[in-house]
Amino acid sequence: MDNKDIWIVSTKSRRMDGCQLDDDGSDFYFVECLIPSNSFEEANGSIEQLLRDKQLELCEVLRCEIYNAESWVDTEHFSQIESAAEAARQKGEPKFSLFISSESMSFNESEESDNDEVEWD
Repeated sequence: MDNKDIWIVSTKSRRMDGCQLDDDGSDFYFVECLIPSNSFEEANGSIEQLLRDKQLELCEVLRCEIYNAESWVDTEHFSQIESAAEAARQKGEPKFSLFISSESMSFNESEESDNDEVEWD
């Protein structure tokens, strides 16, 4: 198997007709995808089609960087991201980890209003 890096691409996306994600009235979905790739350009360039395959329209790439578990270990969703990264590494194909709606994010941000840390900036 090719020794590619695993890139984590964080996106802001919009549902399209036929999307399997629950429609909770959100304007956007924040999606994490783990992509085996040799370069930033390759990983970043493939995300639009990967999302389209899930009936999501790419609005914005928020982050695209080589996955480093230490950067995610203290986050609430670390186990999901770690599992997706390992699956992407083993199978050599992209794996989605998180689909979080903007409605859900708004709810979580209002619950944590005393906390200055925002995970999805």
